[in-house]
Amino acid sequence: MRKTPIQIPTLSAEDFAKILPPSMNYPSLTELFGHYSPIYLKHIASKMNSYTWFRFVETESKNLIFKRMATRILYRMMDRQPSDSFCAGNENGYVLGERAEGLSSRGVNYKAVNEDGIGVFERENELLLVGCDGVGDCLVGEVASYVILSQFEKHPEKSIQEVFADSVEVLLDLGDKLEGEVPEFVTFPNEISQAAVTAVSIKNNQCEIGQVGDVLLYHIRDEDLRLLDQNRQWLDLDQLKKQFSDEQYLAQRHIISNAIGRNYDPYWMPTFLTLKKGDALILASDGLETLHPCDIKDVVDSTNDDRALLNALYNRCIEANLKWNTTGSPLYTKPDNISILFYRHG
Repeated sequence: MRKTPIQIPTLSAEDFAKILPPSMNYPSLTELFGHYSPIYLKHIASKMNSYTWFRFVETESKNLIFKRMATRILYRMMDRQPSDSFCAGNENGYVLGERAEGLSSRGVNYKAVNEDGIGVFERENELLLVGCDGVGDCLVGEVASYVILSQFEKHPEKSIQEVFADSVEVLLDLGDKLEGEVPEFVTFPNEISQAAVTAVSIKNNQCEIGQVGDVLLYHIRDEDLRLLDQNRQWLDLDQLKKQFSDEQYLAQRHIISNAIGRNYDPYWMPTFLTLKKGDALILASDGLETLHPCDIKDVVDSTNDDRALLNALYNRCIEANLKWNTTGSPLYTKPDNISILFYRHG
């Protein structure tokens, strides 16, 4: 198992100097807005004058400082340790195993922070794949992704349900400790951190799926692609195409009814799947839904190499999100963090 870096389009200081007038170009804008595309940066800046831009930068800077301070305190409380088996806690990169591979990236035009997380845990009698998506409305969504993945790594003897429940307790305890160290955090109206998660346990040909929230699982068999939705229903390509033509669905698709956190509902049921040789699984955060299901199917059909397939999906997401908010950009395009795991059953 190993981790390697991933390439993410990032605006440089020179890019900002070319795009912004001198009166709007401040030091370290790359840290705040380096994840923007040139087109989107121009779009935002064109709607402001020097004063309103200054106030915008000031607000974003305060938010970033506030969140980074909270994150550092939380990780210090957890005694955070690096791992080669998962990528989380505002990490960007590949996780490369013998049997499965994945990547996680902050993406473009969304946030400077990657709130997703992925894990590949290769055990003697089990392959466990885990995808997390930190809830963006929380104080620091990426912490929940880290907690969940670290709990899976620490406790291989526990079931998916047990690890989910343990992760909730860890997050609640961290929230209490944070408020004890910095009492003002009690004024924050939302949770400190929570995350959607899907965990896939593969033993021989049997697959157990634990899903809380909207982390996606695609199953590919022969020429067919289907998606497990939040209601534990398998949707085929025709059903997915119908959803992507429904504006109401697109407006509400990322509203989740359950997540690992204070209001976690433990009374969910696992889904079971029997795999056949040649079957493939794509486990991904909802950032992959910036692509139409037909685009995903096209990549799967045209790519035989697993790493090339991962990269093709990622690059298409980046390309789509770079064009977001421009003429001709599809309605379903939605910038987000992007995390993808791929497994082919042998």
